[in-house]
Amino acid sequence: MSAIDFTAPATAPEPTENTGAQRKPPSLGKKILGYLWDSLDDKSPEEHRLVRRLDSFYLIWACFYYFVMYLDSTNISNAYVSGMQEDLAMYGNQLNWMTTFWTIGYIIGTLPSQFVQMRIRPSRWLPALELMWGALVMCMAAAPNVQTIYTIRFLVGLCEASAYPGMMTLLGNWYTPQELGKRSIIFQQSSAAAQMFSGFLQAGIYNGLNGHAGLKGWRWLFIFDGIISLPIAVCGFWLIPDAPANSRAFYLKDIDKQVAQRRMDRSGRAQARGFGWATLREGVANWPLWVMVVPYIAFVLALHIASYMNLWLKALNIYSVAKINVIPSGGYALEIVAALAMAVVSDALGTRWPVIMAGAAFGLLGGILLSVPSISFGVRYFAWFLTFVPVGTGALLFAWGNELCGNSAELRAILLGWLNTMGYVFNAFVPLYAYPASEAPNYKYGYKINAAFWGIYLVGIPVIVLFEKKFPRVQTVYSDADVEDIRAVDGKIQDDGTGEKV
Repeated sequence: MSAIDFTAPATAPEPTENTGAQRKPPSLGKKILGYLWDSLDDKSPEEHRLVRRLDSFYLIWACFYYFVMYLDSTNISNAYVSGMQEDLAMYGNQLNWMTTFWTIGYIIGTLPSQFVQMRIRPSRWLPALELMWGALVMCMAAAPNVQTIYTIRFLVGLCEASAYPGMMTLLGNWYTPQELGKRSIIFQQSSAAAQMFSGFLQAGIYNGLNGHAGLKGWRWLFIFDGIISLPIAVCGFWLIPDAPANSRAFYLKDIDKQVAQRRMDRSGRAQARGFGWATLREGVANWPLWVMVVPYIAFVLALHIASYMNLWLKALNIYSVAKINVIPSGGYALEIVAALAMAVVSDALGTRWPVIMAGAAFGLLGGILLSVPSISFGVRYFAWFLTFVPVGTGALLFAWGNELCGNSAELRAILLGWLNTMGYVFNAFVPLYAYPASEAPNYKYGYKINAAFWGIYLVGIPVIVLFEKKFPRVQTVYSDADVEDIRAVDGKIQDDGTGEKV
């Protein structure tokens, strides 16, 4: 974050670019293509060049970054059904407890990580955390018992806490509302790709490396996770662009940064001002923190059910270990297609809520069908796959939050960190009671509870719409004392060794 300059002009210098009057009106075909992918729309050449560079360097890296981190989360479940349960003598709720310890670390780390990103360049903070994360994941391959796994999972969650809210906040630094939905979805869906790939990866490792060098296949899985994370982490030091006002990304020229700042000004997306107690008080006083949190908590809890599909498949006793790991990949493929379709429609409509509600309706139907014990085998398969469809709506909700708090970079960071934290606070204990491993896959109440969560999510979205209409812009009002508070905090930032405050 750059030091605050209260005398600086409000906007970046105007770069030279073609104006709308100089360009021909787009054809119908180009309009349609522009809706499908905005790099084909009627933006100026300078904007197109900026977006292409961001997509080619930053967005692709972000997807690989989140892909690898989420690969580990999925591999825990795959490792459990591929020998870890027997090798570590796991029983009862210990699979859920592994998730819970990870979640506790994630909860503790999320908001502090968001605050750190306001003081330290994300291009330093996020890759450093991934390096530590990769080392910890490889340590799981040597775990002699489940207690060691608990400890490592806690530390892994602590390092991983920055990944989703931190990167979503950064996307809001660069992309306009016509672009943000698609990029948020693409970033989020790299996790679905990881879940889909994990099944094939575990099947391949189990068949090809099980017993190699005296290690079971599930242990090789964690070694592979850690190894592939290292080069991605190192690349992040150069590929994360931070923010338009202070970016040092090698692939962005000065004109790109000026265009980027103009785009953010045009979209009502404010530059970072500095973080102090005034900012925190302001964040607590604004409605998005309290109105958006309930539907997001319901979304996170409802989403959890899809991860238990492989336990249902295992209980059928008709599939091999390889097939148990591979079959859920169809759900993740469906999730990716549905999410991309929702992103295109949401950006084209210029609004988020109708698409979010449509996605939530699929989840509700899936939860209702799963809660009916007498449904046929084929319908139950169909219901499991329905639970994958609404996953992309979470990224759209975050994009909506980025836009609601667009006139305060600090509030955006606080809001996204708060939503993620609260979602996982409840995710730390609710699954233990809703989906006890001892009842899998015939949960007494779990499927009904899942349907209820989708219903709460569905009802909560119109409430956000009502508040948005009544309070269309989050208020950012600073007294003279508040400004002095921010100046004082900003003045404490240490020089980064280049003569530039960060």
